[in-house]
Amino acid sequence: MLLKALFELAKEKKLLEKVHLQPREVHFLIPINSDGQLIGDGLVPLTELDSKGKETLGRTLSMPRFPGENNGGKAHFLAEKASTILGIDSSSGDGLEISQDEKKRKNDIKSVIHYWNRIQEAFDSTNLPVLRALLEFRLRYLYDDEWRSRHPLSFVEFREPSKARTTKKEVHIRTSSSEWKPLSNNTLLCFQIDGHLVFDADPNNPLTEYWANTYQNEQFSEDLSENVSQNSSIGGLCIVTGKIGEPIARSHKPKILGIPGLTSGGYIVSFAQECPAFSSFGFTMGENAPISEATAASYALALQSLIYKDNQTLKLGNTVTCFWASRDSEEVGLFAKLLKRPDPTTVSDFLKAPWKGESQREPRPEDFYSVTLTGNAGRVVVRHWLHTTVKAAIENLKKWFVDLDIVHFGYDGDSGDPSNKTRFTDSDPKESVKDLRPLSLTNLALTTVRDRRNLHDDVVSKLYQAAVAGTPLPTSIVIPFMTRLKTDISKFGLGIFETPLSLRTQQVAREVRQELVAGKSRFAFLKLILNRKDALHMIESRVFETDDSAYNCGRLLAVISEAQAKAHDYQLEGAGVGERYFGTACVSPSSVFPLLLRLNRHHLEKIKKSEKYRSHQGFIEEQLCTIMSLFKPRPGEKQPSFPRHLDLQAQGRFALGFYQQLAEIKIRKKDAKSTSSGK
Repeated sequence: MLLKALFELAKEKKLLEKVHLQPREVHFLIPINSDGQLIGDGLVPLTELDSKGKETLGRTLSMPRFPGENNGGKAHFLAEKASTILGIDSSSGDGLEISQDEKKRKNDIKSVIHYWNRIQEAFDSTNLPVLRALLEFRLRYLYDDEWRSRHPLSFVEFREPSKARTTKKEVHIRTSSSEWKPLSNNTLLCFQIDGHLVFDADPNNPLTEYWANTYQNEQFSEDLSENVSQNSSIGGLCIVTGKIGEPIARSHKPKILGIPGLTSGGYIVSFAQECPAFSSFGFTMGENAPISEATAASYALALQSLIYKDNQTLKLGNTVTCFWASRDSEEVGLFAKLLKRPDPTTVSDFLKAPWKGESQREPRPEDFYSVTLTGNAGRVVVRHWLHTTVKAAIENLKKWFVDLDIVHFGYDGDSGDPSNKTRFTDSDPKESVKDLRPLSLTNLALTTVRDRRNLHDDVVSKLYQAAVAGTPLPTSIVIPFMTRLKTDISKFGLGIFETPLSLRTQQVAREVRQELVAGKSRFAFLKLILNRKDALHMIESRVFETDDSAYNCGRLLAVISEAQAKAHDYQLEGAGVGERYFGTACVSPSSVFPLLLRLNRHHLEKIKKSEKYRSHQGFIEEQLCTIMSLFKPRPGEKQPSFPRHLDLQAQGRFALGFYQQLAEIKIRKKDAKSTSSGK
């Protein structure tokens, strides 16, 4: 079903007609004239703006795709690494000397020869002036017809490292503005002839037409070479299209790029001759899953096109998720925005009228597809596959944000707590943006780990399923969540509950090289997990009355913690009762709360004697009495009793009660101050 859906997408977008092209990031252009002579003193850098509006080196261009496997000393057509085009040692910048003995040539030498032989073959076939210019450049600056070197190049130097990148010298390239840029193994070069890019991907351009024919012949033709002729067989049944008599692909090319864990790409369907487990009934290679060459190329190209589209792709951890609709894929672009960058305004508008448009129509009952992929041992692994309708996906996404809805707790400028007065501002947009999107999939997933590199693929996949398919999350996720929460409270204090995080909290986290997410990310995620798993103890968006003792224990600890902070005029040095006792209280409340209540009497006495907060004593006592009345005494006892032990889900409800009560205290203080100011 997955392959058929991808094939239909490729057919709709006519991707097979453009199979010979692929997006590639090119960093520099070599400026030459029609005689192959360098123009200026250096290379022309290509830049584009990133998601934050910052200009970065490298521009994505539609360039020729390699027909087959790009390994063993082979090179792409026109756009390649600097070491391949210029024939230089990438570690020293020295020119590569090409041995006349072919057996002694290593892959880096072979790739240089292969690159320029491609240019020569293209010129022999088309006689295009642009290709003649490239060959003239090679003769002037690189190699003659006998492959004798004419180095060194004036725009390549082995120089001291730029800034603090490394202590070793690096190969640098001089730009047209006389700057020197370090050269990496991923730096791609192409040519600019008389101010025009050598390849513009125009289908009417003779060079584009030449490469389209060359690619089709080398990738799919049976009789061009022995290697290609073994790549297919005639007369098979394609299990995707149902057509008979088409050439069956021996292996499903082209490779799919951009999958985490697969640096050189991989295949969804693949077979290894040396592994009998991949074969059955005497079939070999592609015969085990017969798909025509054109169909195999189509589904691979469709998937590749989705991976390259930011508005139809989510990349998180070691997974990449692609989604599309059967007839109107532009509509599903909002899914990526809501899952990656769900700012409050966008979410609110989505919940009120999710598909606003010129006609403000209801979403059509078209098919919605999504697939989550990761890499393993050269193969593309399908973690999750979903086929539903766009309407159902929208409803599930609406429920997702309803389930994530939770009260905001953070600095509002009204608290007497001086530690909260230093905030991230526009001067540090990176941190501000991260905190302003606490409901993004990335921030939600990061609540379970110390470092994003430790994100588990299964957690990421389950999160996406919960958002789009409406499935519950496994309770087992609460284990790493609570472990992370208790550890972070003991290390960073109650500042981790806030949104946005305070500058002080972020600075401490950076000192220990830990990535923290805002408090709203943690507790929205926890609320989502518990509410979808336990209908008996549903948690509301803000503090509420319930007979759930675990939730009420969390509320009680929050009030006691606030009383202690106020008793010390928010100048308490070291950890308070909230930080000290959170871990124990959420596991065994009965062993902690009698002690904390006795200690709280001293805090109330101190508040009573305070000139600044004496009027607050009655309010705090009222809160305590209200919460304590929710605990029922054990048979034969008069005093309220606390649970002896809380299971995993109850610990989660304890944490939510603590968070929501802190938020409620903050809201009430703000309302009281507003009322006082109004008078």
